[in-house]
Amino acid sequence: MSEIFSPTTLTVNQLIEKIDTGELGLPELQRPFVWKDTKVRDLFDSMMKGYPIGYLMIWECPELEKKKTIGVGGHNYETPKEVIIDGQQRLTSLYAVMKGQKVINSKFDEKSIIISYNPLKNVFEVGTKATQKDPEWIYNISDIFTSKKAYKLTQEFADTLREYRKTKDKELTEDEEDAIHENINSVLNLKSYTLPVFDIKSSADEEDVSHIFVRVNSGGVALKQNDFILTLLSLYWDEGRKEIEEFSRASIIPSKNKATSYNRLTTVSPQDIIRVVMAYAFDRARLKYGYKLLRGANFDKKGAVDEELRIKRFDIMKEKLPDVLDVGNWHEFLKAIINSGYVSGDMILSDNTLFYAYAMYLIAKYRFKASYNDNMHLTSLWFFYASLISLYTGSFESTFEQHLNSIKELTSLDEYRKFILTRVNERLTEDYFKITLLGSDGLAVSGRGNNAWNAYVASLNMNGIKVLFSKGSLTVPMLFEPDIGGKRKPLEKHHLFPKAYLKLLGYTDGKINQMANYAFIKWDDNMEILDEAPSKYYPIVCKGMSAEEISKMEDENALPHGWETMDYDEFLNERRKLMAQKIEQAVNQLRKNAMN
Repeated sequence: MSEIFSPTTLTVNQLIEKIDTGELGLPELQRPFVWKDTKVRDLFDSMMKGYPIGYLMIWECPELEKKKTIGVGGHNYETPKEVIIDGQQRLTSLYAVMKGQKVINSKFDEKSIIISYNPLKNVFEVGTKATQKDPEWIYNISDIFTSKKAYKLTQEFADTLREYRKTKDKELTEDEEDAIHENINSVLNLKSYTLPVFDIKSSADEEDVSHIFVRVNSGGVALKQNDFILTLLSLYWDEGRKEIEEFSRASIIPSKNKATSYNRLTTVSPQDIIRVVMAYAFDRARLKYGYKLLRGANFDKKGAVDEELRIKRFDIMKEKLPDVLDVGNWHEFLKAIINSGYVSGDMILSDNTLFYAYAMYLIAKYRFKASYNDNMHLTSLWFFYASLISLYTGSFESTFEQHLNSIKELTSLDEYRKFILTRVNERLTEDYFKITLLGSDGLAVSGRGNNAWNAYVASLNMNGIKVLFSKGSLTVPMLFEPDIGGKRKPLEKHHLFPKAYLKLLGYTDGKINQMANYAFIKWDDNMEILDEAPSKYYPIVCKGMSAEEISKMEDENALPHGWETMDYDEFLNERRKLMAQKIEQAVNQLRKNAMN
């Protein structure tokens, strides 16, 4: 087996020079710069004391890049020959401080790293107003590294400190001045600090690199396929990566000035966008193959990399990514999700299901020219179905790639509609609702919720059902709206057969917390109910309601008539059946809309 890496050493100055010339790429592979300034301070302190600060891992770029000169002052390399894949935070710290450059923080904002230094005490601290005002400190050590005349800077510091000491009736001794010169010079010489480097050859593929990373990385952090894809974007289309990150960042920040990706259903990550664009543009669900595509892999020639293929595929990505990041498309899609009754992110247990549905939404819109209404109804049905049966769990990439392969063969919207309806009809049969959904893969489980429970709640949301025991106009969808002030939510999921009551009867938590024993009610109602038996509290909360109103309320909330006097086990069985019926009715409603 050929050697896929070799150990070497490089000085900090050599690494900085490689970055400046463009030979070494420094993309935010694992995450934006997230180190606290205290950690940067400790890094310089360790170097000053001669302690080891770990290794760097560098990977030669897979392509054979030609060296090009891009004008005076520009990079010598059109694209990097190497990329840093471990030690990025350390190298970013060193580069930013020594070059006086700003970094991008976890919120994607620019910030400066200010590290102060006291030459007499030979200590580093994070820059503060105190170190900025104190003549004993060099407020920003970047000034040491960026100064063209370090000796002059050192002398000016000593002169300023001497004058300050005089105002305090003190003096700067000759020994102290010598220490200032010596220690500032030692800081400047940190550029010569040597780091061990694992130099991984271009012949190594991403699996080799992942294995090396995990084996060597003391934190045991595994690299993911989207890390490699984002690295390629940083190398060959950094603007695209920035657009992905901005879309992701904006998904959690409300904007009053313009439409953005902000929403109440999900927090978008760059990996989510990568999944969508790989599926939409390349019919690929496995990110492993997505990486190989963008790398320029020739699948007809195992192991071969073709630069023309890489360029062609990046062109496709550049064409398709704007559709994915179009906020109009994004919010049209989210309306389809809300239309299926999933009005809150709390109800969505699988981000994969959401973003795969988005990829299908885009495919339907652009490939099959689906109208807004057609696409909304088809997407609503598919998302409800996929969520209910936990379609994209386990080997989710394989499952979705099978779907993409089937969709790739379709030629019209009618065929796409048939694809959706056929799979829904094959899985959601009468037996599914009367047998499967009532069992341990559905509603007969304990816990705070699963996909079956969320589908039941979605069915209530679709029909705007009033909150159980509510005498006003409060509906279930309204319960998921954001609070205005106050820390407590306006609802809780309540035990219909109270927990304390069931414990007195000898039931364990697993049986008490069955999903069929839950319902959403208002806080004030819950406080009144306390721990009484249903037969005692039910007449109290229903006081003032007619028999017809009570019957309607029970029908809408899947409560069997006479439930309050039922044996608990009988109640669970009967309510599961009614909850399953609600879910079936929602599916039939969505299916009917998708067929038209």
